[in-house]
Amino acid sequence: MLDFLVGNDFLSSLIAFGIVLIPAVIIHELGHFLAAKAVGITVLEFGIGFPPRMVKLFRWGETEFTLNWIPLGGFVRPFGEDMIRPLTDEEVERERQQITASSQRVAQANRLAEGFSERDELAARGVPDPTAVNEVKPLPRIFFMAAGALANFVSALLLFIAAGLIGIDQIVGTQLTLVSIQAGSPLTQLGLQENDAIELINGQPFAHTADFYARLTLLEGQSVRLGIQRETDQFEVEALLDDSLIAALGQPEDYVLVGVISENSPAESAGLQPGDLILRVDGEELTDADDPISALQTIATDQAGETIELLLLRGGEEVSAELIPRENPPAGDGRIGIGIGIGYAAGDIVFGEGNNVMTRTMPLGEAVSFGFDRTGEVFALIAEFPRRLLEGSVTAEEGRVVSAVGVSQLGGEILQDSITRDRPAALLDFIALISIALGITNLLPIPALDGGRILFVIVEMVRGRPIPPEREGIIHLIGLVVLLSLGMIFIINDLRNPLTDYLP
Repeated sequence: MLDFLVGNDFLSSLIAFGIVLIPAVIIHELGHFLAAKAVGITVLEFGIGFPPRMVKLFRWGETEFTLNWIPLGGFVRPFGEDMIRPLTDEEVERERQQITASSQRVAQANRLAEGFSERDELAARGVPDPTAVNEVKPLPRIFFMAAGALANFVSALLLFIAAGLIGIDQIVGTQLTLVSIQAGSPLTQLGLQENDAIELINGQPFAHTADFYARLTLLEGQSVRLGIQRETDQFEVEALLDDSLIAALGQPEDYVLVGVISENSPAESAGLQPGDLILRVDGEELTDADDPISALQTIATDQAGETIELLLLRGGEEVSAELIPRENPPAGDGRIGIGIGIGYAAGDIVFGEGNNVMTRTMPLGEAVSFGFDRTGEVFALIAEFPRRLLEGSVTAEEGRVVSAVGVSQLGGEILQDSITRDRPAALLDFIALISIALGITNLLPIPALDGGRILFVIVEMVRGRPIPPEREGIIHLIGLVVLLSLGMIFIINDLRNPLTDYLP
């Protein structure tokens, strides 16, 4: 039904914005609203979107629910606060009098209406004595201010549980992706093509390459069924495991496998091709290294700006190539300009290892347990992020601050992938991650954010009296200006350097 989004990055990003960010913000504000009701704070307006107002939807008690023109989430307007700062005592009293006078005017007008009941008249009056934010005690006030983030965390937990019920991707083994097949191979006669992935033997997954070949040895001379993944299709091929097929499958030897090649890179200029296997670099055998990929990266770094010679295996033949690793490669690109992994040459084929991922639905109890585990895992990853950043184990792109535009870009890609692979749980997982991120961000002790407001309440508890509203308002206004300015910078960065450029 949503196949039209596949390949349309702009439209999918726009829809992702609508289903990822806007609901997360509305849920956040709903948390504030329910907490205000719980602690007795009067809420004048619950807005979907930001002003100017489009239409008043309905009224619940003293609260008007409105739809506004700027579709960027929503807001709660409690009595005793404007959009930025708490009101002074004089402003609160003036607003209370206006509300009371307005209720009296409405009640008087309604009494003149024929058939108007006492119950209707009382409803029209609203709350005759509204309660401002600063009129409740500090701890209930902190609960009100933190409730938006708590609502985000609870919604993330529920989304993770829903993902478990729908079906989550789990690694069940290894898949062998055929990078190249020699022409005339018995494997091509079975209908196998390049980029096909072998996932199953006789309906069963295998743990790794060695396990795959060990099973083939046990099945020699028998008929075998190979489960194949081709793009989004899955099927089986059946064949007799005779001498010709055994020879075509061969015995694997591992090398560094060339994957994607960046445009205008040294690798492209040198004529490297996807599927090439790197045997040696400047006479050094990569297969002798404990970690061939790290060995290649170290050589490229140490000899940046100098010519290096690669010995490649391509189509069963050895090929030489010379290139100069870049000293200052573009962001997200390597010095040579290739994506690399461990690849294998065996018989008529070159293949790479990958994860065999299958979707598995969970019963309710297991899904609930998964939801709590996944939520805890996300919080643990976020908690250790500063340490990883200080240690340098996080790249610049991994540590990059992402704007709403960047979230929409990532969401669009995940939305398209979910549609292509028919795996909606991946999108639910992403929405839950963004909800948690939104909640944590709002709890940061920065003026204009919930965490900044909580900090003022804590200072009030320590001092024994609140900071003057005028002074607090100025601080929040400065914080808001800084946040909006930084937000614009991050948006421009995400537009100029889309996060999708760094996805595999």
